[in-house]
Amino acid sequence: MKTACTIRFSIGITATLCLLALSLLAQTPAPASTPVPSRDYITARLAELRKIHTPEGIDALEEVSIGGTRQWVSIRGLNRANPVLLFIHGGPGTPMMPMTWAYQAPWEDFFTVVQWDQRGVGKNAVTADREALKPTMATERIIADAEELTSWLRKRLGKEKIVVMGYSYGTQVAMALAQRRPEWLHAYVGVGQGGSGNGEEYIYKRLLELATNAKNEDALRELKAIAPYPGPNRTMADTLLVRKWARHFNGGWYGKPNFDLLFALPDWAPEYTQADVDAQTKATQWFSRTVMGNARAQSEAAPREKTSERKAFKVPVIVIMGRNDLHTPYEPAKAFFATIEAPHKRFITLERSAHVPMLEEPGLFLLTLIQEVLPLTEGLAVFAPVR
Repeated sequence: MKTACTIRFSIGITATLCLLALSLLAQTPAPASTPVPSRDYITARLAELRKIHTPEGIDALEEVSIGGTRQWVSIRGLNRANPVLLFIHGGPGTPMMPMTWAYQAPWEDFFTVVQWDQRGVGKNAVTADREALKPTMATERIIADAEELTSWLRKRLGKEKIVVMGYSYGTQVAMALAQRRPEWLHAYVGVGQGGSGNGEEYIYKRLLELATNAKNEDALRELKAIAPYPGPNRTMADTLLVRKWARHFNGGWYGKPNFDLLFALPDWAPEYTQADVDAQTKATQWFSRTVMGNARAQSEAAPREKTSERKAFKVPVIVIMGRNDLHTPYEPAKAFFATIEAPHKRFITLERSAHVPMLEEPGLFLLTLIQEVLPLTEGLAVFAPVR
């Protein structure tokens, strides 16, 4: 049994040790804060990580004359003999070139992948004359650019046919290209496929349902405040509000409540300078407003058939959709796919993806490219043994 003297002695020793420890800590200099790596430091290492080392490969970043303007194109792949895949980005006005460092490298084993920054945005934004470009900012002009770019690519890479992949708004452009120039294509691939009917109305009703089920009063209040949606006086602010809640309810990037990470990816893009990143941030909304405004004016002056309603294809059609997508919603996309006529067609569902399946389920996305798209092309090139 401890005596009072023993207890006092133990307490004294403990107190002495604590004081000694505090004294030593006071004499030890605080560790210097770790410096934050610069953008140049990060992008240089990502560039080295992604560098194409194979003698058969290609890693080109080129400014090409398209549609009377200079537009940037990235071409990457481990073997120039592999099939060519042209990626047509969405937005409108949101290029994927500065995000590809996060997901594209495995594709480059199987395809020569081409990323294209459309007129006025991306790396084009720094030198773009917006006033001169404004009258040309329309889907029909971008389709013509895509056709001109495809013609250039076939010569540049020595390929009779390529694969065109449209993403989100880019599905409108890529589908039109597939219908105008089927002889140039192995296949059309739609990701975040635009559907038939009023997709905005579907998104809005679905969000009201999700907000009601979740008892999310903030969402209900904000969504009801813009009713009727989509109305004749719909603004960009209304559309962005709907997209905000679509992302909150897993309809943007599954498991993430917003696109903050997605929109941060260009900060570390080796293809972009800081000036490119800054200019692109400002260009995206301008591009969207201008294209949509021009489309509205054109529709009022001379209503015409929508690209999404053109359903006959002479090339194989592969659609890859995240089931939770509420930017280009899944159910209307699937209904539209059912109306498509094509020599071969497949609809692939990624169950835990929304609008960016190449980032959400990258392994399954790659597997789909290998199993569904690659067999429609000339196939994977075989490396000659190194001697």
